[in-house]
Amino acid sequence: MHQHAMRTAATLYAEGTWDVETAARQAGVTPTELEHVVERYGLTTTELEFESTGRVRVAAD
Repeated sequence: MHQHAMRTAATLYAEGTWDVETAARQAGVTPTELEHVVERYGLTTTELEFESTGRVRVAAD
């Protein structure tokens, strides 16, 4: 299960969905460890064009 969580977090970070801190926290590792995993998997990261302001609450109808 840990490997799946790590791979998912690394992918979401690399695609720009999560910032490195969020992805690392979800995977249970430090941001530096997550960045090493991203490199090891050969994923390329997408730079976010805006700074994360934390969680955004959304609702559906």
